[in-house]
Amino acid sequence: MDLQLKTQIKQNLETSLQKFFRNKEVKHSHLLDLLFPHERRIRSLVGGLETSLGVVICKPIAEVLAKANGFIVEDKDLLMPNPFPELLSQEVEELKQSFKNNTLMPTEEYVNRLKESALKSERENVNYVNSAAKKTVDLYLSKDGKEYAFDLKSVQINKRSGIDFKLQLIDWYSYRFCQDPAVNFTAKIVFPVNPYKVDWWKRQGEKAYPLEKGKDAWVQDEFWDFCSGKTDTWAEIIEILDELGKENFGEQFKEIFYR
Repeated sequence: MDLQLKTQIKQNLETSLQKFFRNKEVKHSHLLDLLFPHERRIRSLVGGLETSLGVVICKPIAEVLAKANGFIVEDKDLLMPNPFPELLSQEVEELKQSFKNNTLMPTEEYVNRLKESALKSERENVNYVNSAAKKTVDLYLSKDGKEYAFDLKSVQINKRSGIDFKLQLIDWYSYRFCQDPAVNFTAKIVFPVNPYKVDWWKRQGEKAYPLEKGKDAWVQDEFWDFCSGKTDTWAEIIEILDELGKENFGEQFKEIFYR
């Protein structure tokens, strides 16, 4: 990775973190605040950052890599049809119920079913509105007539996460296909960091079900190498973060932690 790209990544990270911590307040109270006020504050702030890792840390890095690889970083979201076309709405509900009932279905099949239903639906008098906050796109890229919507998740997921993510993907595809059934559109759940020494799916696959590996969801290298168009991108990112640590990058946030 060349020096200019590294510099851009560092600048993007700094801007993102400054924005995240700006006017950040620790509002909840705890008995330990009386005994360890500074430590409690740090734990709260860093805990919030861990929860927002995908958007605050990973997104600004991905944007730099994607732009360098010829992608356009789109400043837009997926809008929900209102009213929802009846035929498409029925298909969405049938698919959701199928996955809730543990029906096995390849990603290509449910995506094609949504596309076909959108194509057959009456869409002329449909408006489009903002969807629920939890369904917003974290990173929207386009290149060569193709569109990609990513939801950047934290490493740890709970028992119900897989089905919730699957239902979200169904919504995303239905929203986009309703606007344009012919669009070349891909949506994925992304786990940008694999903290395990083994395949992420071996540790989290049961919770991630019914997400289809590589089709519904990407883990670490799949995502980073896609953004950069090169291999071993994650290893280079780790080197950059290590450099920042040695350059005392965190010193600029000291006042925030020890306020």
